[in-house]
Amino acid sequence: MKKFFKYFHFNTAERYGLIVLTLGIFSINILIFIYRKFIPKNTIKFELTKLDDGAVLTEAAINEVFEESQRRPSTNPTASIHYFKFDPNTISPEEWTQLGLSAKQIKVITNYVAKGGKFFNKEDLRKIYSISERDYARLEPYITISTPQKTATVYQPTERPTKYSESNSRKVIVKVNEADTPAFKSLRGIGSVLASRNVKFRDGLGSFHDLKQLKEVYGISEETFQQIAEQLELAGHPIKKLEINTLDINALSKHPYINKKQAQLFVNFRNEHGPYTDMRNLSQNKGLDPEFLRKIEPYLEFLKKC
Repeated sequence: MKKFFKYFHFNTAERYGLIVLTLGIFSINILIFIYRKFIPKNTIKFELTKLDDGAVLTEAAINEVFEESQRRPSTNPTASIHYFKFDPNTISPEEWTQLGLSAKQIKVITNYVAKGGKFFNKEDLRKIYSISERDYARLEPYITISTPQKTATVYQPTERPTKYSESNSRKVIVKVNEADTPAFKSLRGIGSVLASRNVKFRDGLGSFHDLKQLKEVYGISEETFQQIAEQLELAGHPIKKLEINTLDINALSKHPYINKKQAQLFVNFRNEHGPYTDMRNLSQNKGLDPEFLRKIEPYLEFLKKC
């Protein structure tokens, strides 16, 4: 038991230290009591949370400060507010003051307008960062933005005829299976590139059998085709046919409608089952799509292999 009480025996220095510590704790509590009791009510209150390493400002206190600042009006409380209809594009700084805005808010708006800024509708004023929601809500009913009246310009047509109008009155007819690049260029909307593509595609096919095939040329839209359709004529060279029973894979795949895989299917089926006799016989080749066969049919010739 004596050993136990030995731990509670303090020397003189330790006693003085214990007294000072006790007085310090007591003094801090007295100061906290006085602070809470006598600080004015309108002072922003902070909630403190005691942590091991001291007291810190809590998130709730920060939110309270923010909400308090939002509740405070941005206008000068000593200034009398006078409401009237106004256009934010033309209003003067003095008139902004009458509406209750502060000098800082007015400076932001005038700088915005001076740099070419425009208010096209009421909501544009709301986007000014110095204008709070409270200010916008009270000013919004009085905002009137005037839209400048557009004067209609009357264009008088010239009476002088041009060579262009005369040449267009006589539309050129182009025979698509005979035309060269300059002939295609005479059509509206067809330039050098498209004209060259038309010729190259036609020669690869072995002549067009339908005018609508021109729409397959890269760059010719439906709109362009409709503009030139009445100037096109199909008559011309006969279609150059593909001898389906004699051509090899490389020769067949040169046709724009036939790729390497399809050419391989043509030849493999022919080697296995003998020469093709007609389209009905060709359609037995299940590797070839019926839509593809309908597309290629005008270009096929079924000559027997010698």
